Amino acid sequence: MMDTSVNLYAFVGKRVSLTEYDPNADYNKPLRVEVDSTTGATSVYRRSYIMDHAFDAKYIVMRPVFNDLKTDTVAFKAFDHYGQPAFEKYDYVLLYLSKSDSGNYYFHQKYSFDPLKKKKNGSYVGEKGKSLRRLFNIKKNTVFKARGLFRS
Repeated sequence: MMDTSVNLYAFVGKRVSLTEYDPNADYNKPLRVEVDSTTGATSVYRRSYIMDHAFDAKYIVMRPVFNDLKTDTVAFKAFDHYGQPAFEKYDYVLLYLSKSDSGNYYFHQKYSFDPLKKKKNGSYVGEKGKSLRRLFNIKKNTVFKARGLFRS
C-alpha cells in the first residue's frame, strides 16, 4: 500500500540494535540568549525537558506494508515513558514510523506496533492470525486517524 501524502511508514521489522540515550544531555545548554536593548533584561531559551526514555533503534526491513522506506535497514528514534519499548520483546514486529519535520530522521509512532509470527512459508501474521493488511487498517482507522495522519 502506498500513499506518499501520508507521513507514515509501516513495515515488518527484525531488531538489529536498540540503545538507550539521554534525551536531555543538552538541556542546560541554552538554545539562544536575548538581551532586551531597552531594559537590559536577559532571556534564556532552553530546550523542553523530555520525560521519556529515549532510544536509537536499528531494524532490518523484512517487508514494507505501507509506503516504502527504500532501504533494507532503517535507523529511528523511539521514546517510551515506561522504560524499554515493548516492541523489543518480539523477534518480528509490524512497526510504524514517521519522518521528522526536518526530514533528518525517522521516529517511532509512540506505542504503536504489532507483534508478528513468521510462518513456515515465510509470511507474517499477527495475533489470532490477523493479516498484515488487517493489522495496518486497524491502526489506520483508530490510532492514526485520532493522531490526524488519516482523514475520515
